[in-house]
Amino acid sequence: MTTTLPRRTALALPALVSAVALPRPGASQAGGGVLRIAMSANLRFLDPARTTIGEEYVYNQLVFNGLTRMKEDMTIEPELAESWQYSDDLRTWSFRLRRGVRFHHGREMTSEDVVASFRRVMDPALASPARSNFEMVEAIEAPDAHSVIFRLSAPYGGFADILADRQVKIVPHDRIEQLATQPSGTGPFLFRSYTPGDRLVLARNPEYWEPGQPRLDGVELRVLPEMSVRIAALQAGDLEVVWDLGPENVRQLREARNIRVESVATASWDGAVMNHQIAPFNDVRVRRAFHLAVAKPDVVEAVLFGEGAPTHSPIPPTHPFFAREVPIPERADPAAARRLLAEAGIRGPVRVPLVIPVGRPVRERLGVTLQQLARPAGFEIEIQRVPFGRYSAEVSGRAPFYIEGFFARPTVDTATFPFLHSRGSWNERLWHYNEPRVDHALEQARLTGDPARQREHYVAMQRVLAENPAGYFAYAVNFACGYRANVREVSTHPMRWFDLRRGFLGA
Repeated sequence: MTTTLPRRTALALPALVSAVALPRPGASQAGGGVLRIAMSANLRFLDPARTTIGEEYVYNQLVFNGLTRMKEDMTIEPELAESWQYSDDLRTWSFRLRRGVRFHHGREMTSEDVVASFRRVMDPALASPARSNFEMVEAIEAPDAHSVIFRLSAPYGGFADILADRQVKIVPHDRIEQLATQPSGTGPFLFRSYTPGDRLVLARNPEYWEPGQPRLDGVELRVLPEMSVRIAALQAGDLEVVWDLGPENVRQLREARNIRVESVATASWDGAVMNHQIAPFNDVRVRRAFHLAVAKPDVVEAVLFGEGAPTHSPIPPTHPFFAREVPIPERADPAAARRLLAEAGIRGPVRVPLVIPVGRPVRERLGVTLQQLARPAGFEIEIQRVPFGRYSAEVSGRAPFYIEGFFARPTVDTATFPFLHSRGSWNERLWHYNEPRVDHALEQARLTGDPARQREHYVAMQRVLAENPAGYFAYAVNFACGYRANVREVSTHPMRWFDLRRGFLGA
């Protein structure tokens, strides 16, 4: 059988400068102009396999391609793979690569590059966040220069879907060492320069493999930490796009002249990470008490102004696998929370620091909201502020209690397995959760292509999370962007990146 699969259930660098003559912003040499996008933080990695933050994911989509691509409606289509076949048992996947696709430095892409790219992602030494998604891959073969075969240890019907994820981009096998400073991809835009604290500059790839694309002359990702500065620049016409608007800004800009605002439901989530290796959250009764202390609907209103919805896990309420039969309490129950804390042997207040990320205003507001709402139940939370850029080195997997958030993944499996399975790559960086019933549900969901059976397993997982919480999944949050009225053919993607191949600046 040769086909693309039907729609699946989705879900400090140095300054790097190289000379380039870009058109002035707003010019129209290739018909599109230079699109200026405001973002909040510096990129930490230019190597796509190592990227972990939203700003980096936007860059990945512009400079690189994957074997498959996820569209705005969350369906999968071919990208560098022009077609694929899969065996009846869903354990052997064969991909036919496009011919004539060239990297930015001029060499043609071949199967050797694909094999090298995936072996890097799967290498534990690289510690790619996407590694655990490919644990089922037993072998990768390249029968010829334009064919790649993946052999899996178990059936996996969503394999083509996960090839559209953020980190699994195809890079040149012979320029791996240059990825950190002079990356070369096959994408619609060429890397030109990056100055931390200022901007990343990309230019139109004149040899891009999709005819007539891109239409833009270039893209600039501007680093502007303050949202007020970003919005002022957008309204003044000094920028064309503000990425990741705060929910409080959505209402404000909807009434602004010459501005278009789009807010879309996503599977992106924010929450409080409870480290199971450190007291007091090594006791399930304390974790459950916190859930009784803080009602999620109150959090959604206070933090998101309604631009989101409570959830049990990374599965959002908009998804058919969401467990509506597992109730989310509408109101806090401080008395019940105190009883659980007493059962855990805690007689006085639970005094614990909560780390919040400076530079992520929604998550900062989430931390302060949790601090205030949890107090009546006996949680005395001390807020500690750490710049988001230092989170990976100083906070993740180390602090007892901290605010974190993650973007939507291409499938429910990739949204849950890495975060909640005892061997999950993100679990190792977060809560160190170990619940055999959750492991079993996640493993069984991978072994069936039947959506009804998958739903049974994922609902079972969510039931267990209600009994034994990994942490505090606060909500699934909408994703919003603001655009100048002259930005054409650009839509807000639920995966929080941009597809700018057809975009251009109108009059």
